[in-house]
Amino acid sequence: MRPALMALAMRILHREEDVRDAVQDALVALWRMGERVVDEDDARRLTVVITRNVCLNKAKRLQRHMALPLDELPTDTVRTLSARQRDPHTTLEQREEERRVQRAMSALPQHYQALLTMRYIDGMSHSQIAAIQGSTEGAVRVMACRAKEALIRELRMNGER
Repeated sequence: MRPALMALAMRILHREEDVRDAVQDALVALWRMGERVVDEDDARRLTVVITRNVCLNKAKRLQRHMALPLDELPTDTVRTLSARQRDPHTTLEQREEERRVQRAMSALPQHYQALLTMRYIDGMSHSQIAAIQGSTEGAVRVMACRAKEALIRELRMNGER
């Protein structure tokens, strides 16, 4: 269960130190619930929801941008980035486009950022996101639509689309 919680937290917080802290805080919160947790399935569901909420709260406090320093990227990503550097014009265009989207994403509410990241960067299905958020698939679809609309509005508002 812990690796799944770490992966969830990493999608929201992006820094291993923050991820470990958030997962630990979530597990402590579950432990404090004690006898109110009925069974193992209830504990799993609660742990995912608590972890997500702790991460969103922590990210809100940190007001961190979505960018990662190059030394924190996985090595396969660094290889992909260095392969792109063969064509400087294309690399420059891609970086600028990534910056535009990143700026627009950082202007969105944290829950929209997390949902768009899970859906379009991590490739999770609506049902997987619903399980993580303790919501229904329909509610996730609606929120995903609203998040995309907000992102498009943000891009257009800044003349970036």
